[in-house]
Amino acid sequence: MRGCWAVGTAGPGSAGATTLAMAAAAAGGGAVIEAGADGGVLAARCALSLHAGAPGLDSLVAAAASGPVHVLDHTQRSAAEVPVVVAAATEETIAGALRSLATCLPGLRTQAEVEVPLFLDVGRVRQNTAAILGPCDGLLLVTGASREALACALVRLPGLFLWTPRIVLAVHGPGPYALADVRRLVAERIGAAAVPVVAIPDDPYGAVALVEGTRRRRPSALLRAAGQVLDCCAAVDTDGLVSEGAR
Repeated sequence: MRGCWAVGTAGPGSAGATTLAMAAAAAGGGAVIEAGADGGVLAARCALSLHAGAPGLDSLVAAAASGPVHVLDHTQRSAAEVPVVVAAATEETIAGALRSLATCLPGLRTQAEVEVPLFLDVGRVRQNTAAILGPCDGLLLVTGASREALACALVRLPGLFLWTPRIVLAVHGPGPYALADVRRLVAERIGAAAVPVVAIPDDPYGAVALVEGTRRRRPSALLRAAGQVLDCCAAVDTDGLVSEGAR
C-alpha cells in the first residue's frame, strides 16, 4: 500500500491509535508521523531524541517550507526499525508544527505515493484535526470494543466523512459484541456506506516488540492484524462510499 493515512480515535485515549500506527508502518514498510494535538509520546516510549537539531516534526515542516523533502531524512528509528517523525510532547509546543504540517501535507502525500507510506498518528480526532485529515487518503479510526467506546465511534462516524473520503474502523480488544454485530451497527448508522471493520487483538507483547525490537519467530498477532488493516485500506473505494443520507 502507498499513500498517506491518518490513524486516530473517536474518544479520549489515543494509545490504541499510536500502537496501530506503529504496527501499520512495520507491516507496510512505512513511516509514522506524530500529529496529535495533545503532543507526541513516541520519543519517550521509544527512547528517541527531542533535542534541538534532532530530526522530527519541526525539522520536517521547516524543510518542507523550502521545497520538496524526503520524509525519511526526518525520522528516527525505534529499536524495531520503525521510522518515526517524533513530535514535541505537549499541546503548547506542537501547535505551530501542526499548522505547518497541514500546509505541507498535500506535497508529502504525493511523495508518499512513490517513496514510503505515511501513517499520521493524530490521536483523538477533533475539529482542529480536519485540516490534517483532508489531504490524507483516509482515516483508520481505532475504537475500544466496550459499549461506551463503540457508542462514541458510531455517533461520530457520519460527521467524520465531512473531513475524509475513506474510513476503516479498527475495533481493539475484546468486547461484548461479535465483529459481525459491529459491522451491522456501522451499516445501520452510516446507511449505504462501506466502512470496513477489522478486529485488532489485545497483544501487549506485540506492542512492546514494536518499541523494544524483540525478535520473534513469526509475526505477532498485532502485525498480522495490521496487515489485514492495510489490505482494507487498499481495497476501499472512494466512489459512492457514503450514502447521500449520511453526508
